[in-house]
Amino acid sequence: MFGLAVEPKNRGDEQKISQSLTKIADEDPTFKVTHDAQTHELVINGISQMHLDVIQHRLKKRYDLEVVTHEPKIPYRETITGEAAADYRHKKQSGGRGQFGEVHLRLYSLPGTIKTQQQLEEQFANKSRFEKMRSAHYDPEFNFAFIDHIVGGTIPNQFMPAVEKGCKELLERGALAGYRMQDMAVEVHFGKDHPVDSSEAAFKTAGRMAFKKAFLAAHPVLLEPIVKIEVTIPAKYTGAILSDMNGRRGHVENQDSLPGDLAVIFAKVPLSEVTRYAAQLGSITQGQGSYSMEYSHYDTVPPNVQQQIVSKAKLHDDEDE
Repeated sequence: MFGLAVEPKNRGDEQKISQSLTKIADEDPTFKVTHDAQTHELVINGISQMHLDVIQHRLKKRYDLEVVTHEPKIPYRETITGEAAADYRHKKQSGGRGQFGEVHLRLYSLPGTIKTQQQLEEQFANKSRFEKMRSAHYDPEFNFAFIDHIVGGTIPNQFMPAVEKGCKELLERGALAGYRMQDMAVEVHFGKDHPVDSSEAAFKTAGRMAFKKAFLAAHPVLLEPIVKIEVTIPAKYTGAILSDMNGRRGHVENQDSLPGDLAVIFAKVPLSEVTRYAAQLGSITQGQGSYSMEYSHYDTVPPNVQQQIVSKAKLHDDEDE
């Protein structure tokens, strides 16, 4: 119920740490190690802070490995709520051969109901909507469609895969706060090339930058993971838990009484608000409460919270540069 992201104190120990933690997890059924594919973090989960402290001590003593720990990142997602068009000209001249590529595209919101190439073609990317469409590629991982609507060869065929590659690079990186993007369709409809200076690299950059411009103009929003939480407590703490839930932007769906003067509360709450819930529940109920939670769905982050996340991410960006 308690998670921490771990990084090696010394560079080059990543592999060793992962193997050592897996060995410890084999011995201890209450300890788990996972690699979060979205946030690219190694996360350890245990029963309490003390449990994870003991694990770290064991790592040091047994394998001579030291780790740095911090709260796991929340896997937010980025998407758009509007439509936008943008273009970008990538032009560099630095002695000898230059770089040139220009891409014009439009960005649309793609319904979350689409799951396959066939559904994409039936519900969205078809000739009735894009009259001269040449092809549409669907990526189920990001619910993303790339639509080639080039007429008259304004972008030569050999450069279209590079434009698509540029757009897909941005999906991984994110444009608002550095999180994965989803539920969008890009329609590339015009561009320009240069007989000498155009290259795949130039069109890849132009595609990525045009996509970023359009994304930031299409009313971007952050989505956050919402979890279902079930809290079991002595009945006398019900009021305190309910008001605490409200303070966490939680939505209480049901409550019930159990034998032995216990109460159970069912709620949906943003994951970011309950990463440290074990300790807080313990202090409200003097250690007599318990809870379980599971992933429910993604939902839009309120504007004030989004602003905080985006400005924090910008600070990190500045530090990286």
